[in-house]
Amino acid sequence: MNQAADGSSPPPAAWQPLTFGGVAAFATARLGRLMLVGILAAVIFGAGLVWFLERDYCPVILQAIQKMPETARVAAGRLQGVPNTLISESKPLAIAVTPESAADIGQGADVQFQLRQTDFCIGSIFRPDWGLEFDYGGGASLKLSRSSLEPWWGAWQPVLLTGAGLGAVVVLLAAWVLLAAIYMAPAKFIAWFADRNLSWSGAMRLCFAAMAPGALVMTFAVFLYGCHAIDLVHLSFFWLAHLVMGWVYVAGGVWVSPRLFPRAPDKNPFAS
Repeated sequence: MNQAADGSSPPPAAWQPLTFGGVAAFATARLGRLMLVGILAAVIFGAGLVWFLERDYCPVILQAIQKMPETARVAAGRLQGVPNTLISESKPLAIAVTPESAADIGQGADVQFQLRQTDFCIGSIFRPDWGLEFDYGGGASLKLSRSSLEPWWGAWQPVLLTGAGLGAVVVLLAAWVLLAAIYMAPAKFIAWFADRNLSWSGAMRLCFAAMAPGALVMTFAVFLYGCHAIDLVHLSFFWLAHLVMGWVYVAGGVWVSPRLFPRAPDKNPFAS
């Protein structure tokens, strides 16, 4: 019994969004199943991000904390108590404390945080001569000694990593909903052009499911980046590729959706 009561084939079960047919199946799937698959893909990416941060960022942060002298502090909006430049770095991240006003440490890591006399700067390898600058503020007061920062970091590191993972999941799901709403109209146009049976709500669900393959590709890219198999430039290419994948899966999913006017099966001329 593989046919519905009206004689048409029943819609395929939606269980994976890794093929065009799998993405198309979500056009008629229940919202709960669609969200379950989306959350699972987002959680996989979030877990990969947490793994990367713990592997490549946390050791550099701890190293930078352990190098801070006991006199280090920000008082009256200025960095004080650090006699010499301190640098802690790996290929993905560098943290520099530069009390000298004219200190130039270059850009060796992909991302660099620099604490300077009156502000701190966040830069990247894409623009070594430019970065986001934030003043401490005239009344800022903060202890930066090792004895103050190390216990704080030990207590808050798991919380911050968990927050980063959960934040990535929420941001991804929100972005997919927004992108699905944007891609919905082009998906309906492709369905009209190709004579595919796709409602507006079905187009929205299909477009949402089409985001999952790109998230898995980005998870793999983050893994490669964390293992230092690729650099930040290659990671950016993966990011662009995962955006293109969304469009490809939307178009492919619509194209393999059921036809608006199913073709009648060919008759067997030898049948009696």
